[in-house]
Amino acid sequence: MSDFIELARYSVRDEAEIVKGFLENNGIEAFVDDRGTQMIPETFGDLSVYKIVVKPEDFAKAKKLLEEYEKED
Repeated sequence: MSDFIELARYSVRDEAEIVKGFLENNGIEAFVDDRGTQMIPETFGDLSVYKIVVKPEDFAKAKKLLEEYEKED
């Protein structure tokens, strides 16, 4: 996943998965990068970090989509 860059961070996995699905539905390949969080329970809030990562060439489009998505939410 070294050719992917971080778009956003979430402390709840479900929220990260919803955003990932939204991006994929809009033609953006995205992944939830949870490396390093497997040993931290979600109850620790901000200590658990789920990163949405996308390809560098998709970053600008993904950022714009995410901004629009968050305005609607």
